[in-house]
Amino acid sequence: MTDVYRALFVERWPWWAGGVVIGLLVPLLYWLHNTALGASTGYGTLIKVVRPGTKLKWLNSATFADRWGWRLFFVGGIVLGAFIAGRLGGRPPVTAEMGLFSAYVDWPAALKGLFFFAGGGLLGLGARIAGGCTSGHSIHGIANLHLSSVVATVFFLAFGVLATWWVRMMLFGGGS
Repeated sequence: MTDVYRALFVERWPWWAGGVVIGLLVPLLYWLHNTALGASTGYGTLIKVVRPGTKLKWLNSATFADRWGWRLFFVGGIVLGAFIAGRLGGRPPVTAEMGLFSAYVDWPAALKGLFFFAGGGLLGLGARIAGGCTSGHSIHGIANLHLSSVVATVFFLAFGVLATWWVRMMLFGGGS
């Protein structure tokens, strides 16, 4: 495996390189689709594909009218890209290991899955309440000088720090 291949597709990118790529995606999406970058709308689109007859008002809005649009493929690309990167990095195709979480918390796989599924559900609920996800507010909203996005990002960060502290204290026993 060449060094360039490993650097691009196997190793973790430096934070600034990921930031540059994401930063270039924002104007590219405006140029190609006249729309904002955000993941929560993609997950809503996925729900609309799975449950097309849903009665949820927000899923029946114009935003989700095109169920098979680019947002569905964006979310699919996140999952597929993570799978491919893991395989290229030598990881097994399916695992219940969750890095440091698994190293500190000895739960059965089903309980870990339930824990992270519940966390994902709360994340989705928070994105609906906030009117968008962290990527939508923090990348797109702040770049467009939306005050509501600045406020939402401050709360995302503050409560992210508090939740991390709580998990560390309650599940990992505190310490360093």
